[in-house]
Amino acid sequence: MSSTKSILPVMLSSFCLMLGLIGNCGVNAENQLMVQVYYETLCPDSIRFICTEFYNSMKENGRLEFTDLKFIPYGKVSSWTNPTTNVTILYCQHGETECELNALHACIVENNSPTEQLDLINCLLRYNNHNIDVCAEKLKIDVSKAKTCKATRSTPDILKKYGDMTDLIDLTFVPSIAFDNNFDPWDQDQYRFNFDKAFCKQYKKKFDVNLQNCPNNRKLN
Repeated sequence: MSSTKSILPVMLSSFCLMLGLIGNCGVNAENQLMVQVYYETLCPDSIRFICTEFYNSMKENGRLEFTDLKFIPYGKVSSWTNPTTNVTILYCQHGETECELNALHACIVENNSPTEQLDLINCLLRYNNHNIDVCAEKLKIDVSKAKTCKATRSTPDILKKYGDMTDLIDLTFVPSIAFDNNFDPWDQDQYRFNFDKAFCKQYKKKFDVNLQNCPNNRKLN
């Protein structure tokens, strides 16, 4: 009985792919498109993109289940390490507060599910709310592990891997978006201002599947 249950999701997914159209069919990790969002917590452009274009695509259009979501809260940061003490100081584009908020978001990324990440980060950015407890209570999400992460680790330690990830791309503007580790600097405006169309195009390119309700699939009146 257990072996039959384990086969069913694979069969269903294969059937959906054969149809060339995925709507309510089951999705597994192999059918998810990686999306990397490089952003800063106090950047107005980052806030606009995540709280409008990105959130609407993920939540209202149902793209999240087809997405391997990677939030990267770092952006344009410079650093200096004291050679005597080996202590690293970060200089974020919008000041020290942004460094601390970037670290808080990083702890959310490390300790909460993609759905929880999206809802919490949207809440924190949309309402310019720096208190994670307010959003956690509003959304009924457990943030105890994220809070412990932020309280027990230094900000440079928390953000190091996100800085390393950001250094791998030619970041000139925040936010920036990459699909499957492929950063295209020439298509960033398209991604930022028409993300859902770009996502559908990239998903079709990778899986040869048309997702439901994609801009290119909608009939004109």
